[in-house]
Amino acid sequence: MDLIKYLFENPVLNGRISRWTLMLSDFDLKYVPFKVIKGRAVADFLADNPIEETEVIDTWSFPDENVVHVENDIWDFYFDGASNYMGYGVGRLLISPTGEHVPVSIKLVFNVRNAAAEYEVYLLGLRSALDLGVKKLLVHEYSFLVINHVGGSSKIKSQSLALYQTRIDELEKYFEDIRYVHLPREENQFVDALSKLAALINTRDHIDSMPICVERRSSLAYVNAIDDAEEGETEPWYITILKFKET
Repeated sequence: MDLIKYLFENPVLNGRISRWTLMLSDFDLKYVPFKVIKGRAVADFLADNPIEETEVIDTWSFPDENVVHVENDIWDFYFDGASNYMGYGVGRLLISPTGEHVPVSIKLVFNVRNAAAEYEVYLLGLRSALDLGVKKLLVHEYSFLVINHVGGSSKIKSQSLALYQTRIDELEKYFEDIRYVHLPREENQFVDALSKLAALINTRDHIDSMPICVERRSSLAYVNAIDDAEEGETEPWYITILKFKET
């Protein structure tokens, strides 16, 4: 312990220590942590020793900006599986480095266990990523068991699931970098909804795919339903109401 800090910050003083503190009270002393003194000493040293004949740096340009620029080429991959009385479904989501979302909801028309559904959609996601030319992938999954299996830290013991492990190992060799991150289940809502949607929908035999678009709106549908101006008019019909509300 620092002795000066102990004297100045000890809440209970008695005996010799109290006499020392009383003697030190005659001086204008204040305890300052060493790291503050160290930082101020560096600043004082630089102020006392300025560099002479220094070039004026153009503050509007960044030297060697092409060197410090790092391109982000890692894709994010989310996946999940679901089952109910209507069947089995899986969902996966690929997000590009620039933010483009590639969601897919898949209906499984064969019997599969919940654990197998996770590996099924993971394999399908790896194939889709390779088709898109992805080389670096960050995999998000809420199940530690699945992460450990696909990440290679533990092996699948089930014989029926071991076939997935073999195929996963083959596909992962085509990626330059692939990493795994645990994701809380509540943060995996989008692909969870995709998998449940696929499980609930019964598709016809002759239909292989059904397009779906999810939009986000922040205003009522009828707000902009009326044209701003009628034909031949220069101002919209509500201009007097607008001016009244403004003033």
